[in-house]
Amino acid sequence: MTRRVVITGLGAVCPVGNDMPTVWRNLVAGETGVGYITRFDASEFKVPLSAEINDFDPEEFIAPKALKHMDRNVQYAVVSAREALTDAGLEITDDNRHRVGVIVGSGGGGLETVLKWYDVLTEKGPRRLSPFFMPNMIVDAASGFIAIESGATGPNYSPSSACASGANAVADGMLQIQAGKADAIIAGGSEAVILPLFHGCFEAMRVLATPSEPVSESCRPFDLNRSGFVPGEGGAALLLEDLDSALQRGASIYAEVVGSGSSNDAYDMAQPEGTGRGVLNAMEQAFCQAPIDRAQVGYVNMHGTGTKLGDKMEIAAVKQAFGSHAENMLVSSIKAATGHMMGASGALEISVAAMALRDGLIPPTLNYETPDPDCDLDCVPNEARKVELESALSLSVGLGGHNAAVLLKRWTE
Repeated sequence: MTRRVVITGLGAVCPVGNDMPTVWRNLVAGETGVGYITRFDASEFKVPLSAEINDFDPEEFIAPKALKHMDRNVQYAVVSAREALTDAGLEITDDNRHRVGVIVGSGGGGLETVLKWYDVLTEKGPRRLSPFFMPNMIVDAASGFIAIESGATGPNYSPSSACASGANAVADGMLQIQAGKADAIIAGGSEAVILPLFHGCFEAMRVLATPSEPVSESCRPFDLNRSGFVPGEGGAALLLEDLDSALQRGASIYAEVVGSGSSNDAYDMAQPEGTGRGVLNAMEQAFCQAPIDRAQVGYVNMHGTGTKLGDKMEIAAVKQAFGSHAENMLVSSIKAATGHMMGASGALEISVAAMALRDGLIPPTLNYETPDPDCDLDCVPNEARKVELESALSLSVGLGGHNAAVLLKRWTE
């Protein structure tokens, strides 16, 4: 019999809050973290917008010796993972540490660290490079640091599938537990790409939102006048746990993870495949695995970046997957609030879907004003919606054609 997997802990550091209760409260209230870039001088950029984490002091959470060697994306991952563990009330001991794993994805890993030490190389020469550079810039640095801090010695790795990385980490965590290789997995994603080089690259790709007035309304997923995304940053973590283990220790449960899917468009490294076949494939895998009917799904947390092609493609895929039931569903995107957190986005959005199931409350799609005939589902515009839900789906789409779908079910005793 397949083991059942539940979510017993959540943690987050993102542009609308540095802990999950604050994040959820602000998302439901329609708060946004989108504004002008303050992290660096953006005067030469056409789109000087980002969703930054400006009130996060890592020294409040991490010892100076460890912090010295942590890239910003690792800081976000470590703090969100610690919150998820605390929230779950799971104590890792010598007796169970081999049954607890860490799977934390990232699209770019330690990008800030790479740029820092490249400058050292070019300005001061190779003799000034640090032996700590390599182990702290790699994509799996976050999962390594989390394991060291928590003591978890179970399965440990970092999926990297661009903006689908966090979602794939959660999906892999579910599979590890179902396969009996672990009883608990700290799963999530992290990213820190608000840096001049990468912002310039996004501008060159012409995927960034055109600044509006006020700038907080620049990103507008599914709206007819959408023009692109706003880069965000942060980390999110979930504590996934075998149901029997969670019940035995009396843990509180947010939701059950019942299915997942992963696919690729096999089309283009930057542009989405227009019909949505890749996203549809990921959703179909999730439904094949899940013991529920798709008509039970009342909410889809969309990738919803605010790009013309991406939003249209994603809506088309959902319509194909759900048929006429799509007209009765609610869909929304939180990226107008959080910005596009890249490899961290999927983990945060799965967390949001779990909260929506628990509280019967859908966070809104902000800045939605003008309906788009190609995005004609109920996008929960501008105000949160109270509704009872049985199941929810979270979708992620990444550069390179990567797609991920994670299906959740409301937990009842």
